[in-house]
Amino acid sequence: MPLSVKTNYILNLINTGTQMLFPLITFPYACRIIEPQGIGQVNFFSSIIGYISLFTCLGIPMYAIREIARNRNDVVKMNRTAIEILLLHALLTIAGYLIVAVLCLTIPQIKTDIPLFLILSLTIFFTAIGCEWFYQGIEDFKYITIRGLIVKLVSVILLFLLVKTKDDLVYYGIYSVVGILGGNIFNFFRLRRYIHRKNVIFSKLNISRHIRPVLQVFSFNVVTSMYLQLNPVLLGFIKGTLAVGYFTAATKIISVVMKMSSCLGAVMMPRTSNLIAEHKEDEFNRLIQKSYDFTIAICLPLTFGLFVAAPFIIKALCGQEFTPATFASQVIAPIILMVGISNVMGLQVLYPKGKIKTVIHCCLIGAITNLLLDVILIPIFSYNGTAIAYLGAEIATTVSMYIIAKRDIPIRFFKRCHVDYLFGSILMSAIVLVIPWFGKFSSVVVLALQAVVGALVYFSYLMARKDDFVMQVVYKIVKSVPK
Repeated sequence: MPLSVKTNYILNLINTGTQMLFPLITFPYACRIIEPQGIGQVNFFSSIIGYISLFTCLGIPMYAIREIARNRNDVVKMNRTAIEILLLHALLTIAGYLIVAVLCLTIPQIKTDIPLFLILSLTIFFTAIGCEWFYQGIEDFKYITIRGLIVKLVSVILLFLLVKTKDDLVYYGIYSVVGILGGNIFNFFRLRRYIHRKNVIFSKLNISRHIRPVLQVFSFNVVTSMYLQLNPVLLGFIKGTLAVGYFTAATKIISVVMKMSSCLGAVMMPRTSNLIAEHKEDEFNRLIQKSYDFTIAICLPLTFGLFVAAPFIIKALCGQEFTPATFASQVIAPIILMVGISNVMGLQVLYPKGKIKTVIHCCLIGAITNLLLDVILIPIFSYNGTAIAYLGAEIATTVSMYIIAKRDIPIRFFKRCHVDYLFGSILMSAIVLVIPWFGKFSSVVVLALQAVVGALVYFSYLMARKDDFVMQVVYKIVKSVPK
């Protein structure tokens, strides 16, 4: 029996929180040891591997979450679906490693460090056996959270033990793979709890029935990857790995922050898919509105906060050598809000409703926007041009989705509470901006003060405005205190 959305969200928030916390510990260490050139090299290779993984996954993870969620009340159907998807992924993985072999033999930039490239390619294998989609589909977020904590602790220990100098790129590559996907080994063996041999008749398996819907999701992944993974690849070929290093620093910060703003989506998609399958339209609509309101409440202050605090975030987390990445991180700050809104519309509403083509068309608009801006801006502005292109892509995707699919989305986009969130974020930013004026503190101290003071100001403003969400939280805290 799946846990409530609230419980799953809290568990996923814990998991996401640790995903934010550990990079805040490890990335500053790696930046200072590996330096911009090394960080850029790893991210350049990872982006290429990401494209191969894109083809080996073929849209399976997102499609599989929906299918497992739809069939989780029928164990036989769920078991059959899971095995068919695993077999399809295994065949695609074999093809992926043939591509890896060809690249190692033909691409000069990869030949410079084949061991590092091969280690990073393990993400293809770990993704195939990980079947994270299965546990998300059945909403087993408790297991995902506990496993994630254990694997992250082990990976951090490996980082500090093995990465000592800038020549330890291979060890950093091992950390990068283990820290993200090392737990997938446990996922695979744990499937025995849910998939039983008696429920699967191999002669009746039909892998081909998944190919068409998977290709639809694959189309979505391809167009989004054009600005998620193509950016560092183009930047690396045109401007070199140092530029990729700076861009990585800027996007690393925002990727950490976006995990917090988007963690609700991981909980919502299997639940909304299940509600659609059971024709519970009213409950679906209520849940989506709450999700959108919460997304705005979280994403607005994160966007303003990242923009204002960017200089201190870069210095504190990456070091003085990465200072040139400051402007790029400020340029892409609004992406937090854009991605939050588009995730609600696209992944929580349109995809569960079977409107994947609409999502693909909107993402294609964003991808074309990104590619055109990249070609124009990278030769002139290097990594700053890539940041502008990235922001342009996300704005184009979100706006086009709102215009094209508004009738299919049961959301009130503009409410009084959203205005409160905006003014609260502006007030928070104004106060956070003047904190460095009160003394010459280190970047770490300033950043800590900005985070604490900013959060207090924002939530105090919402309490003064008697915001429903904040008042519910306060009520439950007060109620839980023993009398």
